[in-house]
Amino acid sequence: MKQNKFPLKEKLNCPICNYKFIPESFHFEKTHFDVIESKGELTSFQNEKHQLVVKPFTSFRGAWVTYCPECGYLIRFAAEIGKKVITEEHSRLLKRGKFEEFGKSHKYEFNERKKPYMDQSEYFIEWVDRVKKKIKDALDKINFDHWGTPYREWKTDKNVDTFKFLIRFYTNIKEYSDSQVENYNSKEMPEKIKELNLPSMLVELLGDILKLHDKVIHNVYQLNESEEELIEKTFIQFMYFLVGKQLKPLNLHKIEIEREYDFIDKAEVYHEIREFLHLYLHTTLYIEEFDNKFFNPLLEKLEIPMV
Repeated sequence: MKQNKFPLKEKLNCPICNYKFIPESFHFEKTHFDVIESKGELTSFQNEKHQLVVKPFTSFRGAWVTYCPECGYLIRFAAEIGKKVITEEHSRLLKRGKFEEFGKSHKYEFNERKKPYMDQSEYFIEWVDRVKKKIKDALDKINFDHWGTPYREWKTDKNVDTFKFLIRFYTNIKEYSDSQVENYNSKEMPEKIKELNLPSMLVELLGDILKLHDKVIHNVYQLNESEEELIEKTFIQFMYFLVGKQLKPLNLHKIEIEREYDFIDKAEVYHEIREFLHLYLHTTLYIEEFDNKFFNPLLEKLEIPMV
């Protein structure tokens, strides 16, 4: 007979009122059951007495405890089950708890058992992890190291100046455009950008970046502060576009929780989504003033609740 894997992903049936429910939680209870011996008939022969005494084949010292939310009945499942086994008589170990039966030394060998059913917290984690996996799978397609690492080096490495970052940023944009546009070899960058269906503001920013790139490539030119701000703003807006493009189809603002999981709080789900997105994007993009410049506007764009 095939045994079920524990914990079971199904509703528990109360043995008293037959109410079916997902347990709110399980608690581990240390039990102190006295092993009740089974005794045979006491017989006597010439003033000598004999009686067969046998300890149970199993013993218990732990239980998983939950309750029925309908009638309040406490439900227990064995958590540690001891099986009676023969021990080596010469063994110095496990003398405590040993007993003699049929001329041999015995002991109870205990094994732990997992919770028999999933509780509500485990259903919540499973449900949220499923959403987070969809998010991660979508974002992993962007290859953030390709974009974020040059930005971080620009901001933290003195050997990487604005000129070097501009060249790498331009190269990344070109590679992305080539991957998205048909017959890219026969088209100039402005035409490729036009075919990407970008927001109008980002099209304008990229147009300025192309002009700035041509200027620094063909001339000895010192980038000024306003041009550095233009480069950073364009980078942030381009990342904003890429992330939004990947996440928008997931409809994270319209999360639907199945009826059987009605105990799951949407506010807690959205909190975990925000935390996961924040961790993932902040540790891959390295954008300065991340929350104000990037993350909060992204949440607003995707209509993900803030509370």
